[in-house]
Amino acid sequence: MPIRSKAYDRKRQRLIAGYAIGPDVLDLGYAQSPNVGLRAFRTVGLDLERSRQPSGYAEEIVGDAMDLAASLGQRKFNTIVAAELLEHLEAPYAFLRGLHPFLADGGRLILSTPNPLGFPIGLCELFRVKRFYYCREHRYAFPARWVERMLDVAGFEPEAVRAVGLQLIVAAPPCPKCLSYQLVYVARKRAGGGRG
Repeated sequence: MPIRSKAYDRKRQRLIAGYAIGPDVLDLGYAQSPNVGLRAFRTVGLDLERSRQPSGYAEEIVGDAMDLAASLGQRKFNTIVAAELLEHLEAPYAFLRGLHPFLADGGRLILSTPNPLGFPIGLCELFRVKRFYYCREHRYAFPARWVERMLDVAGFEPEAVRAVGLQLIVAAPPCPKCLSYQLVYVARKRAGGGRG
């Protein structure tokens, strides 16, 4: 299980909110940790369950990120955020392709996911430690170059990859991407969709 650091989570959320464009934002899988920075937009949160804490979002929807049409109809958003969600999904390519109808022209997709090569995950992997930074709910671990490839294949143009930093209990100091516990990816929808 990852060790939770509030300072780290706040830094990741600020980074994500800084890349968001509005006015309409969709935050997928938000319930465990609504992003305070997204309150500046008309944000819709969608998750399998409602958040236990006030999100401050314009709307909260209980629904499945793998079946957005059932919950959203034909709505479009300027930004879609999927923070700490991709690694939980059994069909990440289908998920990414399924976002296209809901992303407005010129819109932005923002993902974040743990970096399996970063500190301290890399150490835990090296020594096969399952007590820390090992989560049974995670279906995959994605190195940065593979997330960029997935985005490309699914019809997105990767624009930026940002390191959140080292995850320490009380701080999140800057570090190179290769050591960052989590990475944030920013992409735009490519005209014509995925490459298959």
